[in-house]
Amino acid sequence: MRRRIATSALIGLLALNGAALALGAGDLPRALGNYFFGPKLVRADVVVRDGGIREFRLDRGQLLRRTAMSLMLREADGTVVVVPVSRGAAVSLNGRSGSMGELASGMTVTTIREGDQPASQVRAHGRQR
Repeated sequence: MRRRIATSALIGLLALNGAALALGAGDLPRALGNYFFGPKLVRADVVVRDGGIREFRLDRGQLLRRTAMSLMLREADGTVVVVPVSRGAAVSLNGRSGSMGELASGMTVTTIREGDQPASQVRAHGRQR
């Protein structure tokens, strides 16, 4: 009797698992890095062990305003954040090297900064002025 119950339970679980796979429930992208840091990213705090513990902050949003040393972004969840940017930050515009002065309101911008430091990288996509 116990064996029949266990077999029935196993068959039921396998059927449920097969149905979930067929419906796509629980599917994880093949490349988790692309999933977590791809176009759906809103913001992230990343901690890595690289000769010690290092913490990085990533912010992505629509550029609302820029100054010489900061960017105001509206993130996908509606949060507005002001990100300080270092003077020597690497700026990328639509995949090519650029400058802070070329950033325009409405662009999608991703900033990368270590800890509480200003952003050392700015990656922007969208229409330039």
